[in-house]
Amino acid sequence: MAKAAEIIERYQALLPVRQQVQSNELLAAAKQGRIHPQHLQRLVIGEFLTQQAEIPRYGSLLDRFRHEVPAGYFAYVATVFISQRRLLADAVAPAVGLDADELRHADPPQAVTQLNQAVSWVAAHAGPAEAAMELHTDFQLFCPVAAELVGALRDLDNVPEPVVAYLRNYAEEPAEMRQRLPEVVEHGLAQGEPERWVTRSADEIPDLLSDYWHYIATG
Repeated sequence: MAKAAEIIERYQALLPVRQQVQSNELLAAAKQGRIHPQHLQRLVIGEFLTQQAEIPRYGSLLDRFRHEVPAGYFAYVATVFISQRRLLADAVAPAVGLDADELRHADPPQAVTQLNQAVSWVAAHAGPAEAAMELHTDFQLFCPVAAELVGALRDLDNVPEPVVAYLRNYAEEPAEMRQRLPEVVEHGLAQGEPERWVTRSADEIPDLLSDYWHYIATG
């Protein structure tokens, strides 16, 4: 799996992790103690509605890639998102004054729509290596922001604990995802997936996340 590990390491070194953290407007507001109920509600709305597309994509990926290597990876990631979705519905949404059943029928804001369209394209068209790298990149850029938010939000009196708990679960990419990624990329390459396509969808993640966080911070 040397080739896959090389691709992953080279790409990961180029990810704008520091920029995602330093430019995050919600994090800046949290560090200054300027978090309002609307911020927390938009966070829940954004997370809940992106998961409307995020979770079903694993059904598509599992149906398309039934070999044990990619299937095991995508099945595991599905459990991560389903667990977070349950936490949102049962605890986080009520804590910020939102009804999960109403959210299921809400119209997504533009930043969420953009993310969902990208997710849906990956589910239908990406190879296993490309899909896995897109997921890895998402976690690599989202998790450092979530970890910083946990530190900034947990001491604020107006931030319910379920919100902090939800973000804490995203404070680091799960070790199992990192460990399984190289064999999924190697599997994709062995099945004829072009190397230039492995990072194709991942390239879109920084801008998509920047727009997403901007929506949560400013509406």
